[in-house]
Amino acid sequence: MDMLKYKRRSRMFGNRGFPAAALIVLEVFAIVTGVLIGFMVNEWRENRNNQKIANHALQSIAAEFRFNHQQMEEAYYYYSNIIQQIDSLRIAGEPVGDMYGYQLDGFRGATPPMLRSSAYNMVMVTGIIKDIPFETANRLAYIYTVQSLIEKLDDANMINFTQDSGFTALRNLRHMFILYTDLIPSVIGTYQLLGLPVLEEYGYGMFLSEGDLKTISEEQINFPGS
Repeated sequence: MDMLKYKRRSRMFGNRGFPAAALIVLEVFAIVTGVLIGFMVNEWRENRNNQKIANHALQSIAAEFRFNHQQMEEAYYYYSNIIQQIDSLRIAGEPVGDMYGYQLDGFRGATPPMLRSSAYNMVMVTGIIKDIPFETANRLAYIYTVQSLIEKLDDANMINFTQDSGFTALRNLRHMFILYTDLIPSVIGTYQLLGLPVLEEYGYGMFLSEGDLKTISEEQINFPGS
């Protein structure tokens, strides 16, 4: 039945000056065009879906930045306060070598800041990073590389917690807290210089409060106009 209909159409177009070969070419062209349009629509939908996933991932990373920013800022001033108290005791001639953290005002333990990087690791493992603009991905890679210095220090200190019963002795605390106060300005300064411009629209809009941490961060990082 279809073949008969096709022959009739061929004769009809042939009678109008359209050879059968031209009709076949037109039909093939229509089929190919339809397939290509279908592929284009599917690709557009896939790209749109991938972009939504990438935006959601950047929102998760921005939330991770907010948490880490707060952790670093609070930890820096806490560590600085403990260091100042220890130095004051040493100047006063107190037996610092025999003293422990609980003897200091405001002592909250030697807990490391424990920064998060799970959102970024998820983006890398799942391949979502390919749908994030190159400049943003490049900045994030650098930031998390710098942050890994604190994470490695956290890991080392956690091991010391379990192996050294005198870990909270003031001589040990001072050494550890100085390491953190040396690292934190560089890491949070990198957050501000590289992270803030690309993540502010996704939820990381935190700025450093006026104080020593902001001053030192701007001295260590090449801030425009600083």
